[in-house]
Amino acid sequence: MQLLTILALGAALVGFAIYKTVKSYLDLNDARLPIGPRQMPFIGRIHDLPIQFMWLKFKEWSDMYAKDRGFYMTEMLGAKFLIVSEEKIAEELLVKRSKYNSDRPSVKSLFDSKREYLPLMGKNELWSRQRKLTHSYLTEASQAQYHGVMVHEAKRWLARLIENPDDFGFSLEDMAAKVMCQLTWDDPGLSEYCTPSAWGLLTQMSPAGPLTNVLTPLWHLPLFANPWKKAETKRHDEQLNWWLARLNTVRGNMSRGQQRACWTRQYLEQSEKSARLSGDREAATAIGMIALVGIFTVAGPLSYFLVAMVHHPKWQVAIQQEIDEVCGGRPPVLDDTPRLPVLRACIKETMRWKPNVPTGVAHETEADDMYMGYFIPKGTRILPLDWAFLRNPVKYPDPENFRPERWLQPGWPTYQEPLTQFPTIKGLSSFGWGLRQCLGMTLTQDELVIACGALMWCFNLKPKVDPLSGRELPVPLDKSNSLLIIKPDPFQMAFEPRSEERRRQALRQWQESEARDVRQRADFAARTAQAPQISQVSRVSRVSKVVSPAEPQVIPVIRVSDEGGPGKVSHWIRTMEIPSGC
Repeated sequence: MQLLTILALGAALVGFAIYKTVKSYLDLNDARLPIGPRQMPFIGRIHDLPIQFMWLKFKEWSDMYAKDRGFYMTEMLGAKFLIVSEEKIAEELLVKRSKYNSDRPSVKSLFDSKREYLPLMGKNELWSRQRKLTHSYLTEASQAQYHGVMVHEAKRWLARLIENPDDFGFSLEDMAAKVMCQLTWDDPGLSEYCTPSAWGLLTQMSPAGPLTNVLTPLWHLPLFANPWKKAETKRHDEQLNWWLARLNTVRGNMSRGQQRACWTRQYLEQSEKSARLSGDREAATAIGMIALVGIFTVAGPLSYFLVAMVHHPKWQVAIQQEIDEVCGGRPPVLDDTPRLPVLRACIKETMRWKPNVPTGVAHETEADDMYMGYFIPKGTRILPLDWAFLRNPVKYPDPENFRPERWLQPGWPTYQEPLTQFPTIKGLSSFGWGLRQCLGMTLTQDELVIACGALMWCFNLKPKVDPLSGRELPVPLDKSNSLLIIKPDPFQMAFEPRSEERRRQALRQWQESEARDVRQRADFAARTAQAPQISQVSRVSRVSKVVSPAEPQVIPVIRVSDEGGPGKVSHWIRTMEIPSGC
């Protein structure tokens, strides 16, 4: 009897396992769901999805399964993915239906991605108020032409390339970081930490980062047996503490009347009446994220611009001729942008040819939906596959090749007029869709115009020659990381000044810009030292012993440089009255 009981229980368990496996298989391949690769029980298709260059496999499946529909569905460890390969479908699902298709999925290898980092946040109250804050800061900075910061840092970069061209990979990213650190905290020296911090966060949130982003159950192991969670705890806490330290440094400077204008000061001045953030932690994180995102959204396209120019010297010549004609012997400034369509076309074509976010950033559906007769369950991750969008041969003939003329010549499907406005990278699919569209499109375009324009004004970009063999070293076209936001693997190239006079001019312009910046900082420090010690902070928490003068005082706030042009930096060249009793 005991043996029969054991056999019966065994048969029942085997039968239950078979039932669950068959049911899982049928559920995964439900005819109501969009067609896609055949799903395996429990694991979906994770077994044949490579971590490296994942977008290529998604594109391969698009060609097989999406066909005329422009989308297909797959699954990985229980998570459903709707892969969208046609822009018109992304427009319908993510723009027209943005009301309930604008959430974000959780990133398993981050502790609370839906409530901590703006680009990854769920559609919640934190996302709403931080988005408004970020939009207002970026808009004001754009209208003020970034207070000359971009031009100043581009001049520094040219000098560094002349003095140490082999270190261009580091100096490129450092330039982007210095721009953001100056705007955020008024301290370009913070770039030394900010750049690795940015790439650390990007790695942590990417499928090609920690194994726990793919094999998600591993994240739930106990801490003592979980090296991924231990590493993220260290990274997260270090980054948060650094951001908090920056906020408190600015607050301390303001309490002594010694803080020049920056986004952090702007927040501390206006927080109670406009920002509506919950406190220091949220503020430090929100402001810090602006700085971080501004690094890798510029560094990737700028690196690929170098690759494109080395491989297409005729477009170098075209850009150089345009800059020489428009700018009259100086590097471009933002006011020149409307008259530089060739430069803008090469920047935009770089971002089409080597898209910054080839997989796109996933949205998550907030409700069950039917689309084109197919059932899309709540919680499905909609992945707008940018690699497929930007290689559509109908919209982009000859999609695999670098063809800036597609933006400049009538007859191409993408040609638009007027050329004073188009081409522009604003609205490019790489910046996302609907309510989740990137807020930094204008900043990215402006910084790329300044940086790429300065490069073309100063240098001829060429392959580097091996001193031993005399052969040109290759600049690969197909080597990159596989993070959510990509950049090319390290490579070598040569930066040849266009003339000896141009080399001297670039060095002289940096010396003058640096001297002006040092002088302005010294003048500001001298003014604040002579003025009564009053606070620049009005009603900011945790600032004690603020001395209130008997009479209103005026604190001068000066801009970083004169490059913005008249009328462009008015809200940074201002005085602020602090009445008695504040």
